[in-house]
Amino acid sequence: MGSNAISFLLGLGAAWLAPTLARVIRPLAVEATAAGMGLLQDARRIAAEQLETIEDIAAEARARREAILAATNGNGHHVDVADEESVDAEADETAAPPRRRGAAKRRAS
Repeated sequence: MGSNAISFLLGLGAAWLAPTLARVIRPLAVEATAAGMGLLQDARRIAAEQLETIEDIAAEARARREAILAATNGNGHHVDVADEESVDAEADETAAPPRRRGAAKRRAS
């Protein structure tokens, strides 16, 4: 009968202790959740700022690459405007005259 009395008293103690602990633990759980949400929001903000920085760097690199390609002949070799004009003039001098088509045209079948 002694073990039954001890079990009964432990049951009463647990019934009294559970609501008491819930009243203490609940505010702590709410505060911990609020702090976690704040940290998550800060982490998202920092990640967004870093992503914006990376996008800015990528855009700047694209603009730089386009400027380099515009200043070169497409394969990384710098070409001056004067050099291009002399190359074009030489090509015009050595180019064969344009072909003329004959008066007779083929009929479409």
